[in-house]
Amino acid sequence: MNLAIGDKFKPLLNTGEKAFKRLYEKGSYSSKDLQTEKVYKDLIDQTFEAFNFAIQDNDMPDVMRTALQDDARLFGGLKANAQLFEASKLLLDDKGNLKPFSQLSHEYDKLNIAYNKNYLEAEYEFAVGSSQMAAKWDEFSDNDRYELQYRTAGDNRVREEHAALNTITLPKSDSFWMHYMPPNGWNCRCTTVEVLKDKFPTSDSEKAIKAGEAATSQISKDGKNRLEIFRFNPGAQKVVFPPAHPYTKVAGAKAVAKQLKKSGTINLNDYIKGEFPTNKEIKNILTKYAELSPEDFRNGLDDVKFLKSKSYMMQHSMSYNPRTGEWVGGSKISLSSHEFSSIKFNPLEEFRGGLAAIKNGTKMTFNQEYSFESMWHEILHAKTKTAPYRLSQLGTKNMEVVNQFCARHTYPDFISKFGGKAIYQSEILDNGYGYKSWIEDFRFKLKTYEIDEKQAVKELMPNLLEDYGGIGKKVSEFFAANIK
Repeated sequence: MNLAIGDKFKPLLNTGEKAFKRLYEKGSYSSKDLQTEKVYKDLIDQTFEAFNFAIQDNDMPDVMRTALQDDARLFGGLKANAQLFEASKLLLDDKGNLKPFSQLSHEYDKLNIAYNKNYLEAEYEFAVGSSQMAAKWDEFSDNDRYELQYRTAGDNRVREEHAALNTITLPKSDSFWMHYMPPNGWNCRCTTVEVLKDKFPTSDSEKAIKAGEAATSQISKDGKNRLEIFRFNPGAQKVVFPPAHPYTKVAGAKAVAKQLKKSGTINLNDYIKGEFPTNKEIKNILTKYAELSPEDFRNGLDDVKFLKSKSYMMQHSMSYNPRTGEWVGGSKISLSSHEFSSIKFNPLEEFRGGLAAIKNGTKMTFNQEYSFESMWHEILHAKTKTAPYRLSQLGTKNMEVVNQFCARHTYPDFISKFGGKAIYQSEILDNGYGYKSWIEDFRFKLKTYEIDEKQAVKELMPNLLEDYGGIGKKVSEFFAANIK
């Protein structure tokens, strides 16, 4: 597993190396630099994406997922601050002069491997465990017919202190679970399951808490308990990482937290002054969204346009340099104000009405909700790392089918960022307007071969976000591997 993690997140080492080189060029570091230096932002974004991969792998309500993602982004910022602060302490010699880079490069390499490989692997596995527990916590019943039971992995790698917690069985309301819900340490593989109360004896709560205290106690030379930070509940607190983890103690951490800690939603009342948002207000809202979710725009969002186009509902576009084969500048999102009479759908006006509905706390119509799905479809285009090259007609079809299919399954998270809730997803899956016949054929094929649609999203979306060129091959491989 560690090898797989190391391969997947290897690019983070390259970003860490670039960040340390930029630190040397500046000759100093301040937590404020995380807001202005692109490579530092990249370090935060890629660290967040590593943990977001673990979060997205679990089914959970939108509110829970958004909260966990906010916490993962905060952790990414604090981690970037910690390593850059530590690296900055190596810049000067005893006389206050900047050391030659050749003298620092070896130390920086060690720091990079420590933070962006060794620590990352442990943190990623922790994120997997805590995300699973958060998802489970939300599903656990409050019915007094059930209790929760602590279980270890049951092999010879289980820590003695954790083995003492095995089979502890208590009601969900017991305070034990507020402090000793797994994972209870780095590389902890323990879990909690729901059991029928009549099948297992209820444990002594006081003894269980004492066992939990012992399992999370390790006194260091300075007299501090190094494991006390693991006394938390990911699901109840809606966080991935321990709220008091060491990165929160580094100089500048409070400023970083203030910069990055956000509710996960945009308060539309701050942007919409009238009953409906103006075009300018819509642009401001989407610009703010791009600022809060930079991972959704590979080169940032440059502009939002409003055009009366008959050829598209909404559109994502970027410029590129044909000489270098690289994207130039950021994304441009366009909303059409054309009335598509056959379906009675005006993309811009439906999106405007949807924002107003969320602001006013009313339910959106099908068309209003579909306009958000349509916008999310375009943002997925902005999110992909695909290089600029022309696809064949078949390649374009394969790409758009997977993009539209994934958009229809994942747009509720997008709506939640504005404080709204999707209520028409099943209807949009069945009757959405974009690429309608293509999606119907794709879903029919999945159903024919008894392949779960969520599994298709889980396996195909990473390829969509990586490279459009190989989508057709990946789809064929997916069906070949999963046909029953």
